[in-house]
Amino acid sequence: MASAVSLLAASLLLTSCVSDGGGSGGDGGKDDQGGGGKGSGESEASAPIASSLTSATPSKDELKFDIMSLERHGEDMVVLNVTVTNVGEMTATVSNAFRDANRFGGVDYTADGVSLIDPMNSKRYMPLNNKGEDHCLCSDWEGTSNIEQDESIDFWVAYPAPPKDIDSVVITTPVTPDIIDVPLTNAESPDEGITKTPVDEPDIRELTSFADALDEETSREESGSETKIMLSSDVLFKLNESKLTSKANDALKDVAEEIDASSATTISIDGYTDNSGDDSINEPLSEDRAKSVEEKLKDLVTREGVTFDVAGHGSSDPVATNDSEEGRKKNRRVTVSFEK
Repeated sequence: MASAVSLLAASLLLTSCVSDGGGSGGDGGKDDQGGGGKGSGESEASAPIASSLTSATPSKDELKFDIMSLERHGEDMVVLNVTVTNVGEMTATVSNAFRDANRFGGVDYTADGVSLIDPMNSKRYMPLNNKGEDHCLCSDWEGTSNIEQDESIDFWVAYPAPPKDIDSVVITTPVTPDIIDVPLTNAESPDEGITKTPVDEPDIRELTSFADALDEETSREESGSETKIMLSSDVLFKLNESKLTSKANDALKDVAEEIDASSATTISIDGYTDNSGDDSINEPLSEDRAKSVEEKLKDLVTREGVTFDVAGHGSSDPVATNDSEEGRKKNRRVTVSFEK
């Protein structure tokens, strides 16, 4: 758990208000409990700028997720204000519905699992974290996390700011569909109580997509700047061998064409095995296989100025379980990575 927070941080991590479902957005934190939206200047009658219904809460609650504002507070921070309303027939529990269980050490009653996506730059922005604390810079609604039918809970979350030319983002939560084209505007009066709070380094992640080919011979992972192609060793090589099969030629021709079309100057080739046998055998085998792929790609790539970085990793860094044949097949691979 987090250590004791400073008076300034404590004044920010406030208990969120519970309202009667009237869609109360940010109210500058002026309600009796000091919670709710921060610094948005919205009136209680303001309409949300975007909404979504939950689809996968831990306790199957029916909640309405209303985005009241998403505003830049200065150059380095944006603040999201949200109202969540219980639209079901039973008391709803939101203590951990919007948190990321893997991000912090068991801190419930926050929305640290709500993130911003910048699709233009393929970036995902996670909530800012209070410096040295296991707690996001956000509302803390502990004590008001159970809401009755038609009642609401308000909260705010602070994020690192996307580039100035980004005027809309996608909002993701653990329990709703992605909310697209949410407008990003400038706050009329940035909240210095938030913007001057010390925070840890921003958590800005590459947005990555992953796809398996229908033939299960290749898979690929795409980020904003890099392509990673995973080639099945069962296609490239015979059992326990490092000499390329004739079937490998077509797969590597396709890879070479992508390298030629890219701007990459260094191509990383990494060999892996499953955990069968001993790594005293698996590591040199995986390196020999990576070198075989390197030699073939040197012949197939036509662009000048391309160099190769080759390594064998044996059974380390599995991408699937080694407890099944299907998983072991995925782990037996050679990965070719390069900049787009």
